[in-house]
This record gives sequence, structure tokens and C-alpha cells, in this order.
Amino acid sequence: MLYLLISQVALFFLFIGWGNLFGELVPKIWNGLSAKLVTGILLISVCSSIAGFFIPLNLYYEIAIICIGTIGVAKNYKTISTDLNTLKDRTFLVFVFIIIAISTFAPFINDHFGYYISTIKWLNEYGLVKGISNISLVLGQQSTWHIFQASIDTILDPFMRINATLLLIFVLYAVENKRRELLVLTPLFLLFIHSPSPDLIIYTVSLIITLELLKVNPNYSGLWLVSLFLFIIKPTIFWLPVFIFILSVKSDLKTLFNLKNISLSFLILVPFFIKQLWCFGDILFPLQTNFFNFDWKPNAMLLELSTKNAVLKTYDFQYSFKEITSWNTFDRIYKWLTLSGFKFIIHIFVLLSITVFGLYSFVKKNRTYLILWFCITIKTIIIFQISGQYRFMLDGILILIVLLLISIQFQAKYYNLVAYLGCLLVFSIFMFPFVIKQNISSFYVGQLMGNPELKQVYTPLSYSISDYSKNKITNFEFYTPNNYHLMLDVTIPCLVPTALDEFRYVNDFPVAYDHNNLNKGFYHKTLTLKQKEKLIILLKKYTLYYPLD
Repeated sequence: MLYLLISQVALFFLFIGWGNLFGELVPKIWNGLSAKLVTGILLISVCSSIAGFFIPLNLYYEIAIICIGTIGVAKNYKTISTDLNTLKDRTFLVFVFIIIAISTFAPFINDHFGYYISTIKWLNEYGLVKGISNISLVLGQQSTWHIFQASIDTILDPFMRINATLLLIFVLYAVENKRRELLVLTPLFLLFIHSPSPDLIIYTVSLIITLELLKVNPNYSGLWLVSLFLFIIKPTIFWLPVFIFILSVKSDLKTLFNLKNISLSFLILVPFFIKQLWCFGDILFPLQTNFFNFDWKPNAMLLELSTKNAVLKTYDFQYSFKEITSWNTFDRIYKWLTLSGFKFIIHIFVLLSITVFGLYSFVKKNRTYLILWFCITIKTIIIFQISGQYRFMLDGILILIVLLLISIQFQAKYYNLVAYLGCLLVFSIFMFPFVIKQNISSFYVGQLMGNPELKQVYTPLSYSISDYSKNKITNFEFYTPNNYHLMLDVTIPCLVPTALDEFRYVNDFPVAYDHNNLNKGFYHKTLTLKQKEKLIILLKKYTLYYPLD
């Protein structure tokens, strides 16, 4: 806790410094310290997205980031006391304690072990690498949020708890704007603070943007830029820029598309699409088009396997791919709503939220609400067709829930009470993880929760893998964990057993352009008979939970 408290203070000052120094370059997004902090995050992220093409995001880069932030704090030191006044709010201080205390527990989100850490390690050591998706498709994402985390993970945030900072900013916004309804979501968001998951910034900031859009005379130009920033973190938020565009057409489109805003929009979007082409070989991960024919594009059969896996995940692997593809639209929806385990509850909740908010909007004849409902409904339908995992839908659903809560108008003390009780429940789950493990076996990530330790008083818990072996196929030397099926922090480049089995299945393997300089990137090549035999022998050393044949 002590280490994280110091880290959070340092990060707040860093973002304030960047917000002070460069804040005038971008339109004001909303009022308050929370806006300055989000602006600082946006600016660091965009700068790092560009820098990653040329240099690794390592210690020296982080020192440069810190120096710039320090200059920003020193240049505007007279405003610091004003900025920090909001932080004295009692409710905010209570949540500071809650968030820091719970963030000391060990990470448990599956993707944290699967690719978050590995992605950040690649960025630290090499920056953005051409054709890195040939090693693992998930590495081809190179989310802007992970680029941002890689910029501050050596000195300021080595335990990668940046999402705890983000949740503090969210609570700060709720306090500044007297939106206590937002606090009821804090218990849910506490589940995301142990890992650099890009989901949390999508959920929190998209909700803030929507509430700002519903105010009188919102700053469309600033909110538009932040929505584009969310898009380059996770393109599934595409509905939000569309929503802002439609609303600005109703008022004054010129405020959105003046020369300065167009230039800043290009500055945000162009590096993102170049990054996609550079790392993935196509315009938008994980879609593959015929518009580009780079030799570092990943094997098309691997993308087919990924698509098949996304379909299976939609139904929690409870049905075969053949069964799913034989269903009509009604069957697909029905099966999705009647899955065994806890997920069917969330799916029904998604459907009810959209239905209730739609009816409410029609009854109230609120045009803005109807446009919002339409955008979120269309987005949900599109996501369901691609991969109907509820986490890709929550950004819109949580917004609808909060707006319905606002319409009910409970007293603020009740929202505080619900939030505190919810936080206590979450804390109890982390303190006694066996309750989840024994009683909710279908909640897979709950099985990954670790036990609490006394050292959390001064430092957060984390995992590490030290048992791995070195192998070589083609000209590519790589490491594979011996008793674990995910990458986590294994020395890079890392290929897990599942990836090796996929390469065997498609008879293809990554090749380094220069095995002495991995920064030059990777392409793929058909395995020779000798290489494939070597791969098959290698696979016999590992346990495959879901072999492809």
C-alpha cells in the first residue's frame, strides 16, 4: 500500500504537468482536475505511439517523460494548490484508501497473463516491431493503452497498476461534478485495477464523455478528440465518435471540424493505422482485407482459427463450431441467453438494459437518448455477430444503466452506501478467494485469484515465471514456459505451447528478418519436413489442454 500510494501521487503530478504544459494545444474537454489528468494521459499516449516506431519505450524514454512532466508542474506551480483542493474531499479520500488497498492484491485477469505483460515487455525492449503478429496474433493489437503503460512502467509504475490511477480519476470526476450515481460502478471497476486492461479506460471515460455530451453547450471538439483516443485504444468503441458526430450535426458542425481539430484528429488516428499496418499487416486488427499485401501479414489460416475461437467464446465453449454455424439468428440469440453458468445472467441483463432504456427514451421522446440508444444497439448487434462476449458490450450498457439511475434521482447518500457496501464485498472476495473458487466454478478468472499476503502493506503482489526453456525452429530462437500455458513475463520472444500447436496445424512458423536484431521484425514461412518433425517432438514436452487435432 505504501509503495502504491507514493506511485499514485507521482503519477498524478506527472499527468498534471503534461496537462499544464500542453493543455492549450488541445480543446478543453470538461472542467476540473480530472480533465487535466485525462488530457495528460492522452498527450503522453499519443507521443509514445509515435516514439515507439523509432525507439524502445524503456527507462531512458520514461525519464524524458518525467522530465517533461516536471517542467509542466514547475511552469504552472501557482495553479497546483488550486488543482489539489478537490483531492481534499472526504468521499474521494475514502475511495483513495479503498482503491489502493484492493489494488495490492495479485492480478487475476486471464489476458494479463496471456498478452498484456508480454506486449509491454516487447515495447520496453524494442518499441513497435514490424510483423510481431507472426509470433502471436494477440501481440498484433499493440493497444495504445499498453503503449502508454510501457512509457511509465520502469520507475513510476513497475507493478502496472495504472488502472488504479484511472479509477481514482473517475471517482474524482464524480466528486467534482456531484455525480454520485457513478460511484455505484466503483465495485465493478475494482476488478480491473490489478492489470493494465484497456477495458477500464473505455468504460470510465466513455461514460464521462456521454454525461458531458448531455450538458448544455458541451465542448464537442474536445470530447471528439477524447473519443478518438478511446477508439485507438479499443476500436469496439466506434459508436462513441459516431454519436458525437450526429449530435454536433444537430448543433454546429464547424466546432468539430475546424482546422485545428482536423489536424489533431489526424495526429491521433494516423499513427494508429500506421501501427496496425506495421505490427499486424492490415488496417484494423483482427480483420484481414485484400487491400494490402505486406510480406509480414500473419498466416490467413491462423486468423481463421482466431475467428473460430471468437465464435466459440461467444457461447463459452459450450457448443461446437459446427453446431453454432448451423443455427439461424433466433437460435443463436436463444442459446446465448440460455448458457449454463453465470454468463447467461449478464447476457439477459444486457438485453434488458437495452430494451428498458429504449422504451424509456421513446416514452420521454428524448431525441438525444434515442440517438444514443440507436448507436449502442447497432454496436451491440455488430459485436454479437463478430464475438458476442459481454465485455465488448459493457461500455454501452453501463452508460444506459447510469442514465436510468440518474432519471430515478435517489439521494446521494444512498449511492454512497451502495458503493461502500459493494467495495466491501469486493474486498472480501479478494481476502477470501476460496469462496469464489469453490462456489462459482464457471467464473474462470475467479479461479486465478491468489491468496492475500502480509507484504501487501508495503508492496503489491505479482506473479513471475522462472521455469522456461529455450528452443529454435527456422532461424527463430524463442522461450516456452515449461509448466504454464500463458506468456506472463517469460523472457521474450515467447511462444506458448498452444501457439506452437497452431503453427504445427497450419504448417507455418515465424521467421526473423535478422535473428541478431529482432527489432527488424518477423514474417512467416512454410515449415520444411525436418522443421515440422522438430516441432512435433518439441510439443511432446508440453501439456496441450485443447489440441487442434
